[in-house]
Amino acid sequence: MTSKNETPIEVILEKSSSGTWTVPAPPQRQFKPWQRLWLTSGLIYLLILAGSFYMIMPNQESIERQRVMSAMEEVKRYDGLAFADETPRKIYEVSRSLGYDKWIGYVRSEYHIGPEGNAGFNWVDKVYRDALSDLPAKRKLGVMISIVAWLIPMSALYAMGLVVDWIKRRARTIIKER
Repeated sequence: MTSKNETPIEVILEKSSSGTWTVPAPPQRQFKPWQRLWLTSGLIYLLILAGSFYMIMPNQESIERQRVMSAMEEVKRYDGLAFADETPRKIYEVSRSLGYDKWIGYVRSEYHIGPEGNAGFNWVDKVYRDALSDLPAKRKLGVMISIVAWLIPMSALYAMGLVVDWIKRRARTIIKER
């Protein structure tokens, strides 16, 4: 027996093809149009962030290129016309094929750079080793910044969608009550 305060439970049954009555399966969750828009824009924004991260974040090859270019600048301090007829790409390929340390030794002997150049070349080597050792930490920091840069705007956008949806539902119930 139900009291006056309790509302009766409404059960909807469907008749199956075999003639038995069953409770229909709950409807599958369907995304609302604003949620589909949010999901699509979130994926596009994620791809943009990932592409930006890939382009901005240094890798070992870019660090090695910087090492070669710094070594070239160091050689040019002693011979201003060094590498005048060679492209940076060719210089990098030669240094890579010989091995960086052998290439630097070859360049030093070719341009007659003696012990007076040790400080500059040691500095180039130190900068290179520091950059390589910092690379994993920079990548982790970059990934964390990218995650935060995705989460904050996408959370705010989703919250705005929820608020607009709530306002729309509330307006419909007010209109129906009149």
